[in-house]
Amino acid sequence: MYTIDLDVGGTFTDGFFSDGQTYRTAKVPTTAHDVPACVLECVAAGAAAFGTDTAGLLREASVFRLATTIGTNIIVQGRGAKAGLLVSAGAEEDLYGDDPAGVIAQGFIRPEMITGIGGAIDENGTEAAPVNPEEVLAAVRGLVHRGARIIGVCLRNAWRNDAHEVRVREIIHERYPVHYLRSVPLQLSTEVSPVSNDHARANSLIVNEMLHREMTRSLYDLEDRLRDAGYRWPLLVTHASGGCARVAKTVAAETLQSGPAAAVLGAWRIAQLTGAEHVVAADMGGTSLDVAFASAEQPPWDPRPTVEGVPLAIPMLGVESIGAGGGSIARVDGDGTLSVGPDSAGSYPGPACYGQGGVEGTVTDADLILGYIDPGHLLAGRMPLDLSAARDAVTERVAAPSGTTLDAAAAMVRETIDGEMAAAIVRGIEERGLEPAGVTLLAFGGAGPLHAASIAEHVGIRRVLAFPFGSVFSAYGSSTTDVMHLYRDTHGLPAASPGLADAIESGTERMQSVAVKDMRGEGFRFDELDFQTVLELWTGGRPALVPTANGDGLAGAVQRVTNGLDEPGPVALEATWMVVSAGVPHWSPERVNGFAAHELAASGSREVTWSAEQGPVATPTHELTDLTPGAVVEGPAVVDAADTGYVVPGGWRLAVDGYGFLEMTDTRP
Repeated sequence: MYTIDLDVGGTFTDGFFSDGQTYRTAKVPTTAHDVPACVLECVAAGAAAFGTDTAGLLREASVFRLATTIGTNIIVQGRGAKAGLLVSAGAEEDLYGDDPAGVIAQGFIRPEMITGIGGAIDENGTEAAPVNPEEVLAAVRGLVHRGARIIGVCLRNAWRNDAHEVRVREIIHERYPVHYLRSVPLQLSTEVSPVSNDHARANSLIVNEMLHREMTRSLYDLEDRLRDAGYRWPLLVTHASGGCARVAKTVAAETLQSGPAAAVLGAWRIAQLTGAEHVVAADMGGTSLDVAFASAEQPPWDPRPTVEGVPLAIPMLGVESIGAGGGSIARVDGDGTLSVGPDSAGSYPGPACYGQGGVEGTVTDADLILGYIDPGHLLAGRMPLDLSAARDAVTERVAAPSGTTLDAAAAMVRETIDGEMAAAIVRGIEERGLEPAGVTLLAFGGAGPLHAASIAEHVGIRRVLAFPFGSVFSAYGSSTTDVMHLYRDTHGLPAASPGLADAIESGTERMQSVAVKDMRGEGFRFDELDFQTVLELWTGGRPALVPTANGDGLAGAVQRVTNGLDEPGPVALEATWMVVSAGVPHWSPERVNGFAAHELAASGSREVTWSAEQGPVATPTHELTDLTPGAVVEGPAVVDAADTGYVVPGGWRLAVDGYGFLEMTDTRP
């Protein structure tokens, strides 16, 4: 039985396929206008790698998981559904936030698409004023007439008592039982994200409204096409919180950043596997660099992530993204300053070297010019790179405007992007009080291993781990996910509040009851479920997620948080989480023992420019397929692969460990 895991990115769609014993990978260009098409193309490539066809692979597959940036791209490009929003009267401009413009200034929703209605729930969760049905109907009619294709309801204090949000839905459905149900979906904020922060709840609802229609259409269309092609089981969608679920059990906003989040989960699994205490995962693809910090203790959940500058209340694995990837465009500004990114050439036309009409010089073009990439290797030679086009683009866009040689210009592009990526990692290291030398850099993505050692040198990191499946690492990360649902019982009270422990207990029982029902709908029995309770504690305006362990409950969790504070202060319990998971098949690397270290002879040589001053130097090259456990490569050297390259500068050593991972270490004093 096969497992299939795909990550639909902005530039490429990556596949990680396993038969339970071995794995294969595939990479195809993403067709943003028709996502199911590139998914099926990637499945076909994976099938071919196992010596079968698409129908054969799908018939024998037991799991199909999909991570995607479809939702993220919708938000970035501002092409979501036209959303309408009902809020409590008086919150139309700020949406319960401190900023008078609220999310309106971000361009997510037009001011005329927000309408206030009366009625009030007080700070105790008691009705202070009822909802007026005629006012509700008039507000909804106005939103529909102004073009709303979906309507959300987010009322003040609804997290304390959702009766008014539920009543608004009842009023609308009583009056418009067919038209509004089928043509204009209605969503409640408390069903999307029941948090105490009204502003974050409103933001989350608006984002979900923008995504709902297209995500629903794309994912159900894909599931239908997979079924037609032979797949018999439900399509599982990877969530940004680190689990996966059926399409019908997925809230659209939960898919935001699911590709990068899957990579974070994969990094966490690697940290557990290798015993690395602190790791920073750096996923450098064609469009962006996604950075995340993890340890072997628990996944790095972020209960208040920010997407495109907007604070949300959809728990995600913590990822910071910057516009730095292989497709990042290099240009010289009017004052002679070189800038690289954040805009990208994407998958089409892509970097100039792709030969698809691109004329902008990019990071990938610079890497090709410098010799770090073999022009005949990409996608096993199915996508040869045009070195001449790369030289023309970088000459015209960088070298000529800056008055430098071509090699110097390409080196400047690489140095600039490496410095920007290193700065993002340094910020994270400093925020966590870590020492760079004690951090392991996990490098993946199509461009990650090409730049990892250089980034590490900028930061002061001395150990890098890369992977033979590194260019499809998000797809690998997806393969480590289990079916999981996250529930939240919001408290928003000081941790010392009387009766809070009893409230936690009763709330946990309610969440478990809902979880058992939901997981039964996913096809699992009670004895197959794993339950974990996590307390979301806040102090000094910052969250801490503390799993309850050894029966220590609230008091023990609060004590653990307080012990970790430089200046202990009041601790508030925002919410109790219940994380419920059930295992599904996934591949895990097995360690080979008893191998001997051996220096690997080069399989070839090519000119590589390690510094503009020195110029091109004949450099040993190796094939990734020749690297087995124990193989050692001394830098300077380059290891070529079908989907990436592993750059080993002078003073660095690459060694293959028992898992087949590529460990690069700085051997200099």
